[in-house]
Amino acid sequence: MSNQVLNVDITVDTEIKDPNGLEEVISRKEKGSYVQRGKLHIIKYEEEMEEFGVVNTTVIVTEEKITLKREGPIKMHQVFRIGTSTESVYRHPYGQFRMETRTNRMEYYKGEKNRSGKIYLQYEVLLNEDEPREHILEIKFQEEDA
Repeated sequence: MSNQVLNVDITVDTEIKDPNGLEEVISRKEKGSYVQRGKLHIIKYEEEMEEFGVVNTTVIVTEEKITLKREGPIKMHQVFRIGTSTESVYRHPYGQFRMETRTNRMEYYKGEKNRSGKIYLQYEVLLNEDEPREHILEIKFQEEDA
């Protein structure tokens, strides 16, 4: 199925827990695309954010890492690699922050004939020098019905 672009339905579920135990749960449904190029899996979609406008999101899965890239009013290039801390800059209309990501769990499941899949990430994020916040991000995609 290499290089064939599929139109997909995407579900993005995010759980964030702050150091005080307060939890925030965000669930979104989006339309997007999926393509496999060799061992590279790419998911793209647009998020309409009420306050900021449209943010283009790209998720790139390889054997050793997962990259989450956002472009538009919010800019971010976050790399997930098990057992490693990665640093980046998170930019949005209210300013920019140094972001450190520590990945604890990272899984990618491919569905039948690569027409669906699921990404599961469990990680901690430190913005500037604040206390780390625990995150669980789950992205599921399924080929649109023809």
